[in-house]
Amino acid sequence: MIHPSAVIDKQAVIGENPDIGAYAVIEKGARLGDGIVISPYVHIKGNTEIGDNTYIGSGAVIGGGAQMLGVKENNGRITIGKNNIIREYVTVNSSSSPEKETVIGDNNFLMAFSHVAHDCSLGNNVVICNGTLVAGHVEIQDKAFISGNVVVHQFVRIGRLAMIGGLSRVNQDIPPFMMVVGDSTVRSINLVGLKRAGFSNEEIIKVKKAFKLLYASKLTVKGALDRLKEIDSKYVKEIIDFVSASKRGISGPMRGTLMEKLFLDYPYF
Repeated sequence: MIHPSAVIDKQAVIGENPDIGAYAVIEKGARLGDGIVISPYVHIKGNTEIGDNTYIGSGAVIGGGAQMLGVKENNGRITIGKNNIIREYVTVNSSSSPEKETVIGDNNFLMAFSHVAHDCSLGNNVVICNGTLVAGHVEIQDKAFISGNVVVHQFVRIGRLAMIGGLSRVNQDIPPFMMVVGDSTVRSINLVGLKRAGFSNEEIIKVKKAFKLLYASKLTVKGALDRLKEIDSKYVKEIIDFVSASKRGISGPMRGTLMEKLFLDYPYF
């Protein structure tokens, strides 16, 4: 069903069985898959592709131009996969140039008022909670969970099955399977997430050992990586590969003094 007040450009492509609400705007060049739900007052910009069975809540703007001073026109691209839930007033920006692309995979959940900036790449089954701001060029890998009102610095990478607590500030990479709370501070492994993902007790023990070597020993990062290579685990190897590829450096361990904990690990005090 398409509401008669919806404004849809003749050169937009709409799949089968759409549900497009009142006063929605779909611009030239947009491509929408089958079974898509577009709530009232949604604005879909051109050069946007959205996969089957995706839900978009009221007031969301998908494909708006990159928020960069040097970008004069919105000629970027955005591709969103299948079965996503994008709630009310979410904004997802297109890429900063036609040669690049903002990508959101399948089965993701972007809660109300969250923002995904230009040139970002989200994997599958990612959750971004209310009010979280993800800056440009950020990579978020599969099944990462980002709680509410988190701010993520541009070019940061967030590893698979990482968990970020509410009100955190992230300005360095977060390795897979880790839990961050506060000011880019790794507190522990994401134990609940690993169990839900079907990790065996043996594999969880190996990931926890990797955490201790990286964050609870006095080893350098290079020294810790050398020790991690002694652990026979595909998940530990995933951590090694991620950390080795980091350009911003990885998020650090919890601070030691009370004052550091209060004013660095807890930016909301």
